[in-house]
Amino acid sequence: MKVKSPPIRYKFANEWDELEYLYHQLLYWLYEREDASKARRYADRLEQLLPNADPDHQAIFGEECWSLVYETKGNLRKAIKHRKNEIRLIRRLHDISRNAPYEDLILRDYGYDDLSDRLDLLAVLYQKNGQLDQGMDTLIESKRLCQEHGIKFDGADILREIQHDSVHAKMNSQSNSHARMTRRSASTKFREVI
Repeated sequence: MKVKSPPIRYKFANEWDELEYLYHQLLYWLYEREDASKARRYADRLEQLLPNADPDHQAIFGEECWSLVYETKGNLRKAIKHRKNEIRLIRRLHDISRNAPYEDLILRDYGYDDLSDRLDLLAVLYQKNGQLDQGMDTLIESKRLCQEHGIKFDGADILREIQHDSVHAKMNSQSNSHARMTRRSASTKFREVI
């Protein structure tokens, strides 16, 4: 079933309202339609608004937006940096709200399932960036979090994919290493003959 595009809007109540609109458009074009060029238009506008909306990088939503902006533009190193900061901020929110009267309210918007989703997204960024070990470690952490809190782990497919990629990367590395050793050995024998 195809997801419909969010409605086009031109008027916004405030800067955060526009940020949320751009965020949903970016998600739609980047992930649902897989059209990076259309997504880039929304990423460019988000990038203009974010410095004023969250200058100190202390808003969870702001960091999520920054991560998406950089992912859209292909800067995976910065996308990873902002996704990690988003996760740090969610954990900090969990810590300061633990046993507080508003804990349920906090967990409704940024619960353990949300934290697991962010870890899964971070793992995908690591995978895209060729950092397979970090991706696998992040997914194992996500799986452990889900088990501890009795929630479904949604990253099983990603974990299998990263494990598969890791096995192939190691096989290619060993194959390349063997080929270099064979070339060195042949080169040495050739020099001995001369």
